[in-house]
Amino acid sequence: MSRRVAVVADRFPPAWGGGIASAHYHLVRLLAAAGFTVKAFTFFDWNEADDRDVVRRTTPRRAIRVVKRLCGSAFRVLEPGTAAYQTQDILMRAWGAIRLNRAIAAFQPDVLVLPDHGAPGLWIATPPGCRRVMIAHHNPSRFVDLPTVERFSRCDIRVAMALEDRALRRIDRVVCPSAYMAEVFAATHRFDGETVVAPNVIDPVYLDEIAAADPRPALGLPPEAALVYLPAGGNKFKGAGATPDIIRGLTAGGRSVGVYVSGAVPQELRAALPPDVPVWAPGPQVNPEVVAVVKACSFGVYPTLVENYSMALLEAALLGVPMATYDVGGNAEIVRDGVNGALVAAGDLAGLIRRATEWLEPNTAAAARAATLADARARLSATAVGGRVIAALTGVEG
Repeated sequence: MSRRVAVVADRFPPAWGGGIASAHYHLVRLLAAAGFTVKAFTFFDWNEADDRDVVRRTTPRRAIRVVKRLCGSAFRVLEPGTAAYQTQDILMRAWGAIRLNRAIAAFQPDVLVLPDHGAPGLWIATPPGCRRVMIAHHNPSRFVDLPTVERFSRCDIRVAMALEDRALRRIDRVVCPSAYMAEVFAATHRFDGETVVAPNVIDPVYLDEIAAADPRPALGLPPEAALVYLPAGGNKFKGAGATPDIIRGLTAGGRSVGVYVSGAVPQELRAALPPDVPVWAPGPQVNPEVVAVVKACSFGVYPTLVENYSMALLEAALLGVPMATYDVGGNAEIVRDGVNGALVAAGDLAGLIRRATEWLEPNTAAAARAATLADARARLSATAVGGRVIAALTGVEG
């Protein structure tokens, strides 16, 4: 049986009880709760203070600057006028990944879990007798011809995909967080091993321990006013440019609505927000702070352009917050239209706003919240899918 598991990620919270929550963070919690001996290893983590459960390494900032300059210069020549950072992401993480080898070898894992983003599998050696599993959650090919954002370098994406293919030569199994990602992986990578689908998980204990933080009083809103959640408000890939239009649509006709915009909102976007609408946009927060406010929200709108198996949608569902979102990527594997949220065709912003405004009626919103929570507990919770995830990664039935 595989009982010692090393989980490799870009970065990790200072402690398992807080900080940045990610799919890998909750995976570690799931495995530990199931009785596995788990240690996290990070290769692009500015906090290099190790603790009992996490080994942190990174690449020196000077080396990162050199890689950025070299890659920027190369792809400006090879494909002018395009955005290119996929190859750069891999090369600037190499030093940190190499520095993990000694610590991983000392841990002697039975299973080594690697992400595809950054391709650390290129640089991390396989300990004797260790099974290597890669979680395919990124895949650069998805960014070709992405609408409403800058044009991406096809040359850069080809190089990054070739490097990931090379890393796959030493992988025993690939785990995709959604059927959508499995289809993309099969269509774009060369891999002769086994590929399985196992969704992301979120530890319910983590969510339960966070108390709600309602910004309505600070916004001058009564307790019964609708509070709308807009995730990742500064991220262009998550539809940040649509934020002002969504807010205007929800508040049309003088509706009293508050809005919570999470994430780092750039100044130009803040300036475009309707000035007469109460907006709570505190800027960068650690995940427990985000969860605390989401718990107080009535519903959410997420105009994301690209997704694998969205942690934002999964988190909202498990908190009983229905979301209106585009039918892109793996969103349909979380949001069931009319059951726990609303799915509309990609790019149909008017439809997205129209479906969301249905929840402004208090009784409709209450029913949607109850249905969302019931569906999430039955279908998306760690109780429902945790055993499947553990089996996919370790070969041990959970």
